Amino acid sequence: MYLPIKKSLSLTWFCLVLLLAGCKDDDFNKFDKSADERVAEAKADLKNSLVSPTHGWKLLYTPQEGYGSFLVLLDFQEDNKVTIKTDLGVSDGKFYEQTIGYRIDSSLGLELIMENFSFFAYLFELDRATFGAEFEFNYVRKNDNGSLLFSSKSDVSDPTQLLFEEASEDDLDDPGVRVAEKLTTMTADLHKITTSLRMTYEDKDLIFYLSLQESYRLLTISSASRKSNTNTTQQLNFTTGYYLKNDSIIFHSPLAGTFVGIATSLKGIQVNGLENTELDLCDDPIPLHGYKGVTSAGDDVLLETSVADASGATFTKFDFLQGPPANVAYLGETAYEQVTTDINTPTHIQLYYNYSLGDGSTINALGFRIQNPDGSITFALWEFVPTLEGNNLKFDFAPEISELGDGPTSEENLAAVKKYIEYLTDGGNTYVFQYSDGVYEFSNPCTGWSALLIAPQ
Repeated sequence: MYLPIKKSLSLTWFCLVLLLAGCKDDDFNKFDKSADERVAEAKADLKNSLVSPTHGWKLLYTPQEGYGSFLVLLDFQEDNKVTIKTDLGVSDGKFYEQTIGYRIDSSLGLELIMENFSFFAYLFELDRATFGAEFEFNYVRKNDNGSLLFSSKSDVSDPTQLLFEEASEDDLDDPGVRVAEKLTTMTADLHKITTSLRMTYEDKDLIFYLSLQESYRLLTISSASRKSNTNTTQQLNFTTGYYLKNDSIIFHSPLAGTFVGIATSLKGIQVNGLENTELDLCDDPIPLHGYKGVTSAGDDVLLETSVADASGATFTKFDFLQGPPANVAYLGETAYEQVTTDINTPTHIQLYYNYSLGDGSTINALGFRIQNPDGSITFALWEFVPTLEGNNLKFDFAPEISELGDGPTSEENLAAVKKYIEYLTDGGNTYVFQYSDGVYEFSNPCTGWSALLIAPQ
């Protein structure tokens, strides 16, 4: 329809008046502020949200898919300090409670940065900073229920989502520390690289053998046996993430089925009263800790430190295992510096078990592969006749260490090799624990020495 020019201009002006009338003052005011002012206002709003809750924030933190979770409480203060409480018991419990600095930055968006070494930085540095944890978070939004959503700044793809929910007074009573302390106490009993626990059912003919990786929140049940006859075993290799709640270990994935003929299910374990025992293998008894508990299915159990592992003897399906010098440990900590000081340029500690030499003969030997200064390689191996009882491996050694390879090594190296082998095998007290498929810890609880050996893939 044709409109005269005057009417057309009048209609345009009328529409513009309506549009301007519908605009809010804020829509104009925000253009009156500089970019720096708008950023400062956004940072102040986020800080106000962080410091407002009376009891702070709670976070169930899962750094990486497929692993377990940590309960984290965060109390932000106006002075740019935050108190972080967690249920991670490593490093003598230093991460149970820490107060560190924080700041709010703005790059492509608002960022929450933890400024000092803390629980978050510890997890970030695991596996040479490849684990996938973070200590810098991108702010995503504030939800309708008041919770705050952040995402990982450091994840290259599929960033971890972190949901801060307002904590209640009840949340402050137990952030999982009580059960974390019990687990840490048990895992420290034998000073091993890996943990070795046994869970015995009171009213079922059943034992589960399990280990925990506390910093990754992974629980592995490697095997089961009959309580009445521990030679009746079943390999499981069941692994799940877990988290701690009140006095319980809660599995991310449940275990259910029939094990050594016993039907059972397991979604978690409530850890209760202390029950101490002793390990009498050594000259001086080693105190061990155990805790009575109740499973999610209502079964009474005893969870305790143990040198028994029904899957330990499965190392015999491999004829060769080895590990770098860093995998030799004393009291659960790597002895790399000591080993490489005493032995000149060792590349691996090695175990040959019924290993075929190609001429129809076999060899059982434990020792080190050494790269000599002249470039030659020596396999300094102490041959032995094995006796395997359960997961207890005893060594009947030859009189002297053999030197194989394309050149001899020094007498000092041979003496050092002999010393470390004796550390691992002294008294016939070497116990083998399955860490994961093809990975085993050979540990002597009486000397405190261990080696983590791996089958070639």
